[in-house]
Amino acid sequence: TGVTQSTSLPSTPTSTQEVSSVEAIPQSKPQNLTILFGSHTGHSEALSADLAEKAKQLGLSVSVSDMASFKTRDLKKIENLAIIVSTHGLGEPPVQAEDLHKYLHGKKAPNLSHVNFSVLALGDSSYADFCQTGKDFDAVLEKLGAKRILDRQDCDVDYEEPAETWQQSFLDRLSQQSIPASLAQKVQANGTPITSKTVYNKKNLFEATILEKINLNGQGSSKETVHIELDLEGSGITYEPGDALGVYGSNSPKLIQAVLEATKLSGDQLVTTHNGEKTLLDALTYDYELTPLTKSTLQKYADLTDSSKLKDILNGSDIQEYLFGRDILDLINEVPYKLSAEEFISILRKNTARMYSIASSQEAVENEVHLLVSVVRYNALGRDKEGHCSTTLADRLEVDDKVKVFVDKNTRFKLPSDPEAPIIMVGPGTGVAPFRAFMQQIEVSEKKTPSWLFFGDRNFTTDFLYQTEWQQYLNDGVLTKADVAFSRDQPHKQYVQDRMIENGKELYEWLEKGAHFYVCGDASRMAKDVETALKQIIQQQGGLSLEKTEAYVKNLQLSNRYQTDIY
Repeated sequence: TGVTQSTSLPSTPTSTQEVSSVEAIPQSKPQNLTILFGSHTGHSEALSADLAEKAKQLGLSVSVSDMASFKTRDLKKIENLAIIVSTHGLGEPPVQAEDLHKYLHGKKAPNLSHVNFSVLALGDSSYADFCQTGKDFDAVLEKLGAKRILDRQDCDVDYEEPAETWQQSFLDRLSQQSIPASLAQKVQANGTPITSKTVYNKKNLFEATILEKINLNGQGSSKETVHIELDLEGSGITYEPGDALGVYGSNSPKLIQAVLEATKLSGDQLVTTHNGEKTLLDALTYDYELTPLTKSTLQKYADLTDSSKLKDILNGSDIQEYLFGRDILDLINEVPYKLSAEEFISILRKNTARMYSIASSQEAVENEVHLLVSVVRYNALGRDKEGHCSTTLADRLEVDDKVKVFVDKNTRFKLPSDPEAPIIMVGPGTGVAPFRAFMQQIEVSEKKTPSWLFFGDRNFTTDFLYQTEWQQYLNDGVLTKADVAFSRDQPHKQYVQDRMIENGKELYEWLEKGAHFYVCGDASRMAKDVETALKQIIQQQGGLSLEKTEAYVKNLQLSNRYQTDIY
């Protein structure tokens, strides 16, 4: 499991806010507020807790619940409803939200004309189905008769400011009729969340010094995977295994130059950016992204150029196929248009952090944080291209250079609270990063957690990431069992899911003993293949029907025994 997101609520719908007109809130004082969240990494959960605290200060009776725990029969009791939900995968609801999402879209959905509501949607605009789950809830609630008291707010990866603005506007709507002004002002004056949140975010970044950079792939490998160690000395930053590190990259000078030539702009023009006035060259280097191409940028460029070709693509069903592999340079070469410097930056997505699963335990490495970065290089549409952030770390920054970072807490990918509960970890490629952190944590805490690793990559001799460390963990008994799959070491490709099936009987026994199952890595193929293999194992080894197998897996997910960190 991000386009520039407005930090204020528009009064009319925009391209990312397909909403109907807002209806006036009834004059009676609201007594109850229900907050329902569906979270994948914990952001929606934290925002819900924050909103609840602010609402309590206004004297509201507040109920907060994840969507999975909420009883649909209680919908009839709701007066005011706040939905805070992320979008998982390619436009899908997070596991917590699946049942409620299905219920509201089904034949048994009730009339909700007694409900006042608003939706805060979290997403990533680099995906075509940006904030789709939030859009779904917003539309179906209106369809069922609920009254929207505030337009849906769609939040990109940098969600803090628009989320805070939405919270305040939502509470203003609820409180404006009859709550004492002193209370309302008290909450309004509190511009920062009441509950503790990550200190280092896009408004308060820490510049970490690079201590070490090592290419973990052997000579002759078809891959480039870099282990990076960063110094957090003096930052006060804390993190736990399972958290991610947000890292800001920059555009490559070669791509910037090509874009300037294509637009016939010198780069010397002064432009007004979200970070103040600066030259276009500086803005294109640090403040905006030239790759990847997003649906929002495509929409803005189509509106600007009035291109029938681009509008046809936007209205078609293959937009994701069009966006794949394209960048800004491809777009302006395909549909040339004389842009001013200000027009050009107006269509671009703000530079957003890339999230890397942390590959270390702070209890083991103290004032350091370790990352495992797969360097992205590819050829598309006749040009060699590269990943925005991975090549910043690999090519444009060296040891002793500084990089802007912040910790992104992930409450949904954590070691079991019971140190004796077994863990099964499936992490091919860079997906193994958080499991290195798990091992360090278990070793330092001297717990006897039964642990089983499934790791996969292309070739054993060149791509066995952290090989000596895994062997040492096995020797020391920190890691109980390991199974590996190297896809290209034999004619018939083998993957981690194949190793799972080969060990199906034992894997099922671990699950029956209370094992927690973790998956980290590619969402589009690997994670789905692993889930298919898991269901096959459970069905065969447990002798269950397909329906009972689905229920078994769903129970694992809802009890936090099946956790994913996929992207």
